Amino acid sequence: MSKTLEDRLIRLEIPLPAALVPRVLSAAASKRSPVARRRLRLTVTLAMMLLVGAFVASLYAAPRFADALAGAPVIGGPTAALLRSVGLAPYAKQFTTINEVAVSSGYQVELVAAYADATQTILIFRSSPQADVFPGIQWPSSLTDQFGRNIEIRSGAYDSLVGAEVMQFEGLPWPDGPLGARLTAHIVALQPDPTTQTFVRGNWTLHATVSVEPGINIRPLPSDGVIASTTFRFTSIVRSGPSLEVDMSVQGPLAAHLTDAVGEAIPNVSKPHPVFEIRLLDSSGAEVQELRSEMHSGLGSESLRSLWLVTAPGRYHVVASYEGVGQFEREISVR
Repeated sequence: MSKTLEDRLIRLEIPLPAALVPRVLSAAASKRSPVARRRLRLTVTLAMMLLVGAFVASLYAAPRFADALAGAPVIGGPTAALLRSVGLAPYAKQFTTINEVAVSSGYQVELVAAYADATQTILIFRSSPQADVFPGIQWPSSLTDQFGRNIEIRSGAYDSLVGAEVMQFEGLPWPDGPLGARLTAHIVALQPDPTTQTFVRGNWTLHATVSVEPGINIRPLPSDGVIASTTFRFTSIVRSGPSLEVDMSVQGPLAAHLTDAVGEAIPNVSKPHPVFEIRLLDSSGAEVQELRSEMHSGLGSESLRSLWLVTAPGRYHVVASYEGVGQFEREISVR
């Protein structure tokens, strides 16, 4: 049975040979030269320094071991309204409050709360005066973990009325899951008015220590789906927290056309819609809310990643369709 680093450190026992203590006492009682005594003290001092150094390093790399997790989750007011507007209300009670503040260029940025599981990392920011905290890719703001690894941005939502912002990042890499994560958000620019290209440069650095909800890999994976000689292969299905992440690899003639759009564009009425669609239905046939959808191109194939809000176990159905060509459906059992 595997154990986390925290468990192993807590249960670490170092047995001492029965004859060791008498031998040490006997040696201490015998006459030693001053040089020998200094050499012994130096050896013991170095050993203690190495031990303390290893202990401090473990506290930083494994914040759960240090019992340094932030306070109980509390999300309310305008922040709760913002979460509801982007479909993340079921996550509200799972956030950890952070309330860390940084001030630069006359703006105060607060990291309000954080949540992390195997599929995503969500941070909530608030600025005063109101400003967009992550205004765009042209500004190299970043999120890193305790190992210095960059956590990529996936999406975000900003409420200009209250200056609150919800940012979604990719799931944290191993071993952040079993250890817990010590995150650093480094922000280099704010955008007070999202309708203009005016930015405020500065230096806001905020920290958060969060636990990571473990992920469960669902097995066996559904069989491949086929539409017009194009194969849709399920490569991973992960259940973590109130979400379900489904990854697929697509190979065939339709792979390069999944982002095509069809339909007439009518100003202020309608716009072209995607020709390819992937949905998740519950056991009653109701469509499950999609949190995020991504597509990445590779050598002769496309990779699809979809994240849905799944708050209850049951039998769900993935339905993939290509307009005017065909569709397939596969069942997923979520426990």
